[in-house]
Amino acid sequence: MLEKEIKLMLTEEEYHTLERSLEFDGELDQVNNYYYSAACSERRISIRVREVGGKNLLQIKLPIKNEGAVAYREELEKELPFVPEVIGQQTLSEICGVEDEAHLLGALYTNRKLCHTFPGVEICLDRNRYLGIIDYELEAEYEGEYPKEAEELLCSLGIKTDVPAAGKYSRFLKALRPEE
Repeated sequence: MLEKEIKLMLTEEEYHTLERSLEFDGELDQVNNYYYSAACSERRISIRVREVGGKNLLQIKLPIKNEGAVAYREELEKELPFVPEVIGQQTLSEICGVEDEAHLLGALYTNRKLCHTFPGVEICLDRNRYLGIIDYELEAEYEGEYPKEAEELLCSLGIKTDVPAAGKYSRFLKALRPEE
């Protein structure tokens, strides 16, 4: 599946402004269990097992390109019976052609509010907790053209939409290994 998304980091104040300004039609809690593989890291491939809705989903994201705050990735997914400590070489090879194994690093916990006000756009307002850090972000996944109506709403609330943000995996790694 090709994923197109806008990812914006928010201040706590901006988060609460959006919480009051958008109409949410869903909310969920999820856990992202992050893994490290040297071979995947070299190719900028991220690996996680997402626990959501009673399922454990192995998700591997392959970068395609970034254009400002818009990221394009190929996302591959496979359901697992449990969250493993190690994702074996055979599994990684089958899913994304990488001959390596990946080791569990830790978890990031997200409370996600969902908004589907704009056609073809899913807005996710996230509050994330990991490694003693709390941060806030907005992700807008969309199909077709860049969602101008959503961008106009954000701009009207004083939220900058042209500043690219690091993904959850990158922020988690930076917090885990601040010296790198």
